Amino acid sequence: MNGLTVINKVASEFGINSRTLRHWETAGLFTSTRDVLSGWRMYDEQALERIRVTDLLRRLDFSINDIKEILEKRTVESLCHVLKKQLSRLNKTSSDLEMRKETINELIVVLETELTFTLSSLENILLPVALERKKHVIKKLHGGFEMENAKNKFDDVKYINLAPARAVAFNAVSKEPEGEAMEPVFKWITENNFESTARIYLFNIDPYQEQTTDGSYGMGCCATIPEGQKIPEHLYEKKLPGGIYAVLEDDGNMGIVERWEKMGKILRDPEWEWEYDGREGCRGLEEHIERVGGGSYISVMLPVKKKQRS
Repeated sequence: MNGLTVINKVASEFGINSRTLRHWETAGLFTSTRDVLSGWRMYDEQALERIRVTDLLRRLDFSINDIKEILEKRTVESLCHVLKKQLSRLNKTSSDLEMRKETINELIVVLETELTFTLSSLENILLPVALERKKHVIKKLHGGFEMENAKNKFDDVKYINLAPARAVAFNAVSKEPEGEAMEPVFKWITENNFESTARIYLFNIDPYQEQTTDGSYGMGCCATIPEGQKIPEHLYEKKLPGGIYAVLEDDGNMGIVERWEKMGKILRDPEWEWEYDGREGCRGLEEHIERVGGGSYISVMLPVKKKQRS
């Protein structure tokens, strides 16, 4: 198709995961067409221009909603509005960092005047900057400290305890397996009147995208169903083990891949009090909750357990 660029080539040239491109398209930042023979998404020059601008703005941490405003309105007024809003966010971030540096320096000064300490007194001094708890701003008061709560770097993570569940599932391996995995599951639960009660999850299966050379990868979809419900032959039964999950919810600004990358950074942070729990049958989940009017919220969920402290 003349004048059109296929999705895997765009992803390679821009260094953007194809799932991120699909998320941006779902958010309405640009549109694609489909190649009739291969089924691949194809982008014209107008879409490529929007992708380039979107990529540059995301690198500066502009939100999806703000980028959409820039792309749709294309006025100096709207661009200035978004730029000023982003500058305000950056100023706040810079202020927060300076506050933490000042807090640590204050603590160092206090500790340098102490000849001895007990574990209890040390705890009282260090508590305000313990990253596993709420961070605090510290004000020195007549030999003591006043602590004011500030945002913790793990506050975006929520924790849920899922009960074990039985699910009906389907797997697909292709260049865009999400839709292929979801379609037969959605069709069956709708026909059997489970769509209002089932919880819908996507999960990775082998092969992963980095393991293939043609852009294909594996994805499974499952929906929770009652015990005793018969499952047709073209689908299979999946047992979800339950347990505690760390969750990053869909805030409308961060794509699925970006949220998984953020979850990975949190997981590698030595100050996080949780660790990955590779329980049987679950590496991680993406829960899909249908929006009113179309589309869905997608939360990423990682099975975790408390770290064992030595």
